[in-house]
Amino acid sequence: MSENRFSRRVSQRSQQAAENGETKTEERPETPSTSLEIASTYLLDFFATGGRSVLIRGDPGTGKTSLVLQLLDYHSKNGFKSVYQSTRLSAKTLKSHQPHFEVVQGKYGTVPRLEEQQIGFQDSRRMDGVRAISGLRQYLEQVANPFVVLDSWEGLFFESHTLGVEEISKLVEDYDARFVVVTERREQTDLDYLLDGVVVLRRKYHEGRIVREIELKKLRGVSIMQSRFLFTLDSGKFRYLPPLRVPANGEGDDQVGSPIEPNGKLYSSGSPSLDQLLGGGFQRGSFNLLEAENDVPDEVKALFLRTLLSNFVNTGHGVLYIPFIGASREDLSGTLPNLSDQTIERSISILSYDPSDAKKASSLQGDLRSDVQLINSKLDEMQKRIPNKPLLIVQSQDAFEGLYGAESVSKVLAESIAVLKSRGNIRIQLATPGVKLLSELRAFSDIDVHIEVIHGTPVLYTSKPQSVLHGVLRDVTATGKIGLVPIV
Repeated sequence: MSENRFSRRVSQRSQQAAENGETKTEERPETPSTSLEIASTYLLDFFATGGRSVLIRGDPGTGKTSLVLQLLDYHSKNGFKSVYQSTRLSAKTLKSHQPHFEVVQGKYGTVPRLEEQQIGFQDSRRMDGVRAISGLRQYLEQVANPFVVLDSWEGLFFESHTLGVEEISKLVEDYDARFVVVTERREQTDLDYLLDGVVVLRRKYHEGRIVREIELKKLRGVSIMQSRFLFTLDSGKFRYLPPLRVPANGEGDDQVGSPIEPNGKLYSSGSPSLDQLLGGGFQRGSFNLLEAENDVPDEVKALFLRTLLSNFVNTGHGVLYIPFIGASREDLSGTLPNLSDQTIERSISILSYDPSDAKKASSLQGDLRSDVQLINSKLDEMQKRIPNKPLLIVQSQDAFEGLYGAESVSKVLAESIAVLKSRGNIRIQLATPGVKLLSELRAFSDIDVHIEVIHGTPVLYTSKPQSVLHGVLRDVTATGKIGLVPIV
């Protein structure tokens, strides 16, 4: 969002209020990061650049009230008088569910005079629509910079929707205010065409898990480059989940924070939020599957690997990395900019297949039997160098099936997992949907993690153990570490 444009508008409105005898409100624009807690920047930019009215549509439970409360709170802190007229909630219920908002209720049918950062509440559950709108008109005559939410308008005009459309359209036209009109009606009405914007909230299911979606159908004056986004109601707040952004140079891309030490027999992934999904971390002797869809950006997979590999290395463990065909040590250095080349050389052994250098002792040769012997000898060597600590093995299933064929790999899969468990190491098997042994891998896995992309936003969930869908973000304390936000 353009914060400068919004701040200028707040300043202009505050100046007008002073000229009209109103007390000037101190400017308090919020940070861009706070904007992400409210909605997509498109919606905020719509109001900041002159948008006057928006219709928010959604079934019960889709998050409409959480969204409008975030908008009310934001504008109350940025020079506007925020008014919430509700036909669904009482002030007592609202305060019990949203204690972090300062809501003040007026007398029956009226809106209270508001102090700075307060949200005025009008209980309209038992009011006639015309009377409620008339009371709101009286209030709008007295204040500058009003930001008004009508939730939900059909509760005021349940006997005549035509009258409701007429009263609301006149209200929006008559006053220089910002209006948000909420509806639970699925079908379109004349308000869709009369108001400046239309936003739809949906609660869907993906792989049996809740996913929440906001669609920007219309925002006059704003170029909508992407119309659908994910959001969550985690902690009772509406939070927009943006596509993962790759930090520019110097923004802390190499920061992974302090290492997380093992907790008993559980070894951390490096991310507290991911550990929570895994039941605390990875068990010794465990076979773990990471399934990534083909459209998952390399930056997301690199973020996962950076978090995982860095924590094992920084807690004194050795790592055997068997990546995609042709991957090199230079590729690994790019994934781990937080680790020096000396640290990578000392702690991480790489075995990959490079046709241009197939005779190199540290390269896979393309013969399954000899390559399995090479892998086991490398593990023996590393365990002698780092005794009493499990090794982390990260291996690409796509590379193995591509090199040796799925049928040959299936013959040694069970044996390799048995060896893994007897040695007490930890293995992460990377796989895409195209691998032929995916069902077998799922059956053998102790933990099964999935990464996908929905509306440009990467999401992660586990099927072993079962978890809800999570949005993938960069950890707020270390941008080089994966962070997860539950979509609830």
